[in-house]
Amino acid sequence: MMVVSYRIGGQAPHLPWFLRRLAAQGLAAAPEGDQPGRLPADWAGLEFADCWLDLGRDGDQALAERAARCRDAGLSFVELAGGWAPPGAEFGFILLVGDPPPPGAPGRLALDALAPQPGCWLHSGPIHSARFCQRAFDALMHAGRAAMPEPDSQPRALEWEAILQKQWMLAGKLRQLAEAYLTERIGLLPPYSAPLPKTAVHYAANLARTIMLALPDSRDWAALQNELAAHLQSRDDARK
Repeated sequence: MMVVSYRIGGQAPHLPWFLRRLAAQGLAAAPEGDQPGRLPADWAGLEFADCWLDLGRDGDQALAERAARCRDAGLSFVELAGGWAPPGAEFGFILLVGDPPPPGAPGRLALDALAPQPGCWLHSGPIHSARFCQRAFDALMHAGRAAMPEPDSQPRALEWEAILQKQWMLAGKLRQLAEAYLTERIGLLPPYSAPLPKTAVHYAANLARTIMLALPDSRDWAALQNELAAHLQSRDDARK
């Protein structure tokens, strides 16, 4: 049974769920106070001998500052993101992992224990990539749910124009998110010349690039909407 040290600080309701999952998988947690912590006590995460698994949900700048503090302390920094809920303590958590520890490291064993199955977690890329993927997935899920109104007992016509406008707005925000990730973290926007730059060869960069290439620029929306309206009008005229 491996022993890990931990601390709970700030607003982190998911930490107890993680600790229960680790204990259920045979990874015992060291009692608090056994060893002095090398990092601030209010950080949310798990501290191992060689790395820090960061579970914070604050801003990107705070994440970068924690990563720098870990480097100064001689610890590698691992970013974790995901939509975590209490059932994960029993069944495992969806984990998006930025800069995971190497195979065999204590932090890697913890990732395998936290996931539904060993290795069943996503290596999203370097630090900041896990947060980007979570934001993109959340946006896509929201767009899917918002595409149709909630069902009720009364039949009613769908307001297609309002639905499309909402989808265009969500698509624009998702494209902006992808563009910001590629600009800030990669320093390049597609299309890229082959072969791809090494900084762009990871899951989050591929996801961001796909979003940018698949979704239209917001400046083209009006033209696309007019084209769609003209197509629908011509179809209706042909049916008369």
